[in-house]
Order: sequence, then C-alpha cells, then structure tokens
Amino acid sequence: MRRSEIMAMCVTVLLAACSSSEGDNGTLDVKSTQSGVQGSYSVGESSLRFSSREVEPGTIDVVVSLHGLDLTAVVNSKQNAAEVDGFAADGTDSQLVTEDREVLKNFVKALDAAASDGSLAATTLYRVSSNWSQTPDTVPLARSVVGSENRSWVSLCGYYGSYVDATHDDNNYSDFSPYSTSHAHVGYRSSSTFYYIGFWTTTVQNHKPLLYEYGNCYGNCGAGCPGGAQTLTLDCHDHDQCVRNGHAIASLYCDDEFTSASDDEFFAPTCSGT
Repeated sequence: MRRSEIMAMCVTVLLAACSSSEGDNGTLDVKSTQSGVQGSYSVGESSLRFSSREVEPGTIDVVVSLHGLDLTAVVNSKQNAAEVDGFAADGTDSQLVTEDREVLKNFVKALDAAASDGSLAATTLYRVSSNWSQTPDTVPLARSVVGSENRSWVSLCGYYGSYVDATHDDNNYSDFSPYSTSHAHVGYRSSSTFYYIGFWTTTVQNHKPLLYEYGNCYGNCGAGCPGGAQTLTLDCHDHDQCVRNGHAIASLYCDDEFTSASDDEFFAPTCSGT
C-alpha cells in the first residue's frame, strides 16, 4: 500500500506512596503528589530521579536526572507544543549517549509495567522519556516539538494489521527508493522484527529492496511494544524502517525521521484495539 493511499504510572489524588516494583527492568519507586508523580529508578549501577507535574491545566513539567544530566520538558497538551532541553549538572550543554539511552529504555519499560490510571502527568512522563530513549547523539537536546493532526502526523490506526510502505532517506538513497523502502505490517506484536528474503528471518537486513517486514509493533511511536494500546503513525512507521534497515537508533541518517516522529510520540492519540 502506497503512502498516497493513506494521505487522501500510577497516580492517585492523595499524597501517598504509589508503587515500588523490582524486576528484570530494574527497580522503580513512584509516589503520587497533588499535581503528578515523582520518584526514582535504578538498574544495575545506574539510577535516575524523575518528576512529572501539572503546573497549569494541560501543561506538564517533566524532569529526569541521570548520569549528571538533567533532561527537562514542558509539554502543553492543549496546544500540542513542547519545549525540550537537557544539560549537565553544572549547567553546560550536553548530549545523550548510548549508556543514557539504555537506562532510559529500561526506565520506560518499568513505567509501562507499573500500574497507571492514565493521568496526563504519568502519560506525559512515559511519552517524553520514551522519546529521550531514542534520541540520537546528533539531535540537539534543546528543541521545540510542535504538532497538529493531518499536518504533522498521519494516524495509522485504521491500517492496523495491514502492510503499509515505510521509507527513509540517507547518504545513498532517497525516500521511496526501492533500497530504502519496505512493505511493513502495521502494529503486529512480537519481540523481534521479521524480514522476508525467500523465507522469514530475524537477521537485520541492510537496504534490501522492497522487503516485506513485520513485528515488534512496527509503526508504534516508541521503542518496541507498549503494554497497552499502540500509537501508530506514518512518521513513526518511517522511523522504524530507518533504524531496522541498515541504521541504528543513534544513526545520523535517521535524525530527520526521528525529528518528524517526535510530535507524533508526544501528542498523537493511541489506537484502540491494538
């Protein structure tokens, strides 16, 4: 199916300890406040602290601190606009590196596994942290994220279970070149991505032309599969195709796909039944 065919946490009201869990994804401690959630997370020798609070109706202030780095985001859900930043503890500019992304990825998994009532503060913490866990080295931490449906994102909720073309560009190929385009199945849940090369394999393919691919919640905005409903959009579909076909999460050549998919991850609605 071509793109042209598509285009036509746990929070309570009272001040109380909310949850403490320990598992394969580390140890998560979450407490509720009158305005949101806060707590700590540790995995291996790494730890982080976080808070997510509603500073005014519809506006969430998120802070995540790890490895001497403070990540901040102010997210206005009413205007679909966010200001994201990050800096070292001494106030100097900094960037996320592989070790940071690995801790954040496990933190997001732990948040996903924790009980949540779907409050705006908890949901925003999850979405923003997921986005940080995929931020390449070469994307500035200080950036604006602004989106609007059908202009900045195109929902794939109606294409769940279908094959939809996904594509990227890089130093060798343009968008929709056969070598940078795949027929990708939207939303199929599995722990791996499968590629059809005469038979199905989980071996990552490097710019093989027009492969059929499925698995690991292809098209979902976020790393891997969430515990609940997926957020499926065209930009996230393209970002998945880039990082699963010859490039890594931190690849410079997927920066534009990541940036285009960021507002989808922050603001696009989830897809029921997925």
